[in-house]
Amino acid sequence: MDVNQILPQVDLPPNMIHLGLGQPSNHLLPIKELEKAAGHCLSKENSFFLAYGEERGNANFRQTLADFLTGQYPNPVDPGQLLITNGNSQALDFICTLFTRPGDTVLVEEPSYFLALRIFVDHKLNLVSIPVDDNGMVTDVLKKKLETLKPSFLYTIPTYHNPASVTLSYKRRQDLVKICAQKNLLVLADEVYHFLNYSDDPPPPMGNWIDKCPLISLGSFSKILAPGLRLGWMHTSPDLIKKMAKSGVLDSGGGFNPFTSEIVNSVICLGFLKANIQRLKNVYSQRIKIFCDQLRMHLPDQAVFKVPKGGYFIWVRLPDGIDTNSFRQAARKQNVDFHPGSVFSHNKGLKNYMRLSFAFYDEEVLAEGARRLGKVISENLS
Repeated sequence: MDVNQILPQVDLPPNMIHLGLGQPSNHLLPIKELEKAAGHCLSKENSFFLAYGEERGNANFRQTLADFLTGQYPNPVDPGQLLITNGNSQALDFICTLFTRPGDTVLVEEPSYFLALRIFVDHKLNLVSIPVDDNGMVTDVLKKKLETLKPSFLYTIPTYHNPASVTLSYKRRQDLVKICAQKNLLVLADEVYHFLNYSDDPPPPMGNWIDKCPLISLGSFSKILAPGLRLGWMHTSPDLIKKMAKSGVLDSGGGFNPFTSEIVNSVICLGFLKANIQRLKNVYSQRIKIFCDQLRMHLPDQAVFKVPKGGYFIWVRLPDGIDTNSFRQAARKQNVDFHPGSVFSHNKGLKNYMRLSFAFYDEEVLAEGARRLGKVISENLS
């Protein structure tokens, strides 16, 4: 793969390998399938999807999506439990607008998705972190924090965490739901990687518990189809759906993304989505194997990581006292880059970590990136 063949959102110098990029390769974007789906969609005489559309999202698509999710989840999903979004970033911003005011406290994980943290900062929210270990968010700490705090919501990435790649265990999911039910605390569960499992079967999605506590499960087609679609969904209780559907932005503009949602409706009906997810799982499984083998070969022993069982990311820990920001310029001089751990911490901790991704590059480029990165880390640790 030519490392200069990059996506428009990414502006990299020639020959740079940015191992932090959390998006699919160009050739994994299913353009032919989307072309067929668009033709299928536009061949219909009914053009309802070119109008403003229902506040919750087109009923046609919500039914198709509910049927698809029901086939993937342990419990049935009803279209009345779904609200269509322009993707998770817009969904988070929308929820912040409806459920918070500047100065409100929200709980986040440590580490957490760095761009979600930026959205929360944009809304001038006070962030308080809950630690994450190998079993996901530490719910005992959450319970302790809630003895003194009254946050507006809790944001969690329960399955194949970004960046830590860990998965919240079934027991902790139950504990989280119980705690938040007792405190009437809204949970935002960012579940965009739930379908991308490679070597295990994850616990049920948090949407499994929408009738047990205030909870919104966020899904997106960015990781399982194409990010440029800007399309996702909220899975939550009908009561919360009704509350959100009454918002001014939906009253004014109608449902989010009605045209794209009808194209994706055809993607699902034609069987392309299920096939695409399987294709991604096959490709990413192979990339993980090659990339992790190369990281073991080239990174010094002090660099510790676990092979991810799903998602996009490898979370690398270096010795305490090491600041990965400090050798990022040296890495760039070797034409390799990464995301330092501090960007995943709202208080700029986790400085001895880095996030690597295998989603963007093919195996050959990942192997070369591992070699370059290993050289930089070895020189800086010595």
